[in-house]
Amino acid sequence: MTLLKNTLSSAASARRKLAFGLLALTAVGGSLGALPASADPAYPNKPIKMVVAFAAGGSTDIVARSIGVRLSEALGVPVVVDNRGGANGTIGSDLVAKAPPDGYTIMLGEVGSLAMAPGLYPKLPYDPSKDFAPITLVARTPLLALVRTESPIKSLAELIAKARANPGQLSYPSSGAGGPNHLAGELFNMQANVKTLHVPYKGGGPAALSLVAGETDFGLLSRVTIDSQLQGGRARALAVASDQRLPNMPTVPTFAEAGLPGYTAETWFMLVAPAGTPQPIVDRLNTELTKILPNAETKERFAAMGAFGVGNSPAAATAFLKSELAKWTKVSKAADIRLN
Repeated sequence: MTLLKNTLSSAASARRKLAFGLLALTAVGGSLGALPASADPAYPNKPIKMVVAFAAGGSTDIVARSIGVRLSEALGVPVVVDNRGGANGTIGSDLVAKAPPDGYTIMLGEVGSLAMAPGLYPKLPYDPSKDFAPITLVARTPLLALVRTESPIKSLAELIAKARANPGQLSYPSSGAGGPNHLAGELFNMQANVKTLHVPYKGGGPAALSLVAGETDFGLLSRVTIDSQLQGGRARALAVASDQRLPNMPTVPTFAEAGLPGYTAETWFMLVAPAGTPQPIVDRLNTELTKILPNAETKERFAAMGAFGVGNSPAAATAFLKSELAKWTKVSKAADIRLN
């Protein structure tokens, strides 16, 4: 009887060990499945899709096509721009967030979909801080504080003084609720201690036209949006919302120089890949892009848009994205802006 009990006990023990072993193998298998993909040593060996989460012809599309041609030459494979517009850039961004992390789907993201959207959309289907691997900050386009030429306001200081003297009376246009122009205006309200009225339009073009037509009092618009009005003498720039002056507008002071230190508001463009993209692929793309951005032709095309190239490391791009997320989430929360 004792021998029988010992035999049964040994058999039960063996079954328990087998079960624990199978559980361990399952856990290991699961963890291995979650590891990042290995880099293909032959990368790239087929076309790369560069998603632009906006329609063709806009500033993001222009920047993407400017770098895409030269990136294709550097890598030896086609880099195809794929426009996936809709919902302020969130549709295309979500597409890339869920794409295979193999280096063949990348995105030229911008401030709205990468840094502003999380504070605006309660049910955003992606998390910029977790779902993307930043490759490099490609370019920055500072917004300009502007008035129409006939406006009696001649400087940023005068604009702030008039806004303080007339709370809620001065208005500014935007290309749409929740866009960079809108949040830039709310940031201006916060930092200048003023209250101005936001007027949304359907696109940058109508917003610029509203300013020169006198429908709105001042604007915070990009150079590419207002360029024809500036060139035609119908608008006047008061300050540039950056820490440095624009090369092709050397007489326009920065906000700090004009009396509002610490204020910056830019439309910026960052190349990202899906999270989990092997680091060698991220580094390869970064290396090629940082060679492209100082190119004279690229710099000239950017300057015409009121932009300047950056080209930093993946780590620096990640840190920049983190800081911009915090900045614009704070603004949208303080202004109580939410979009569906």
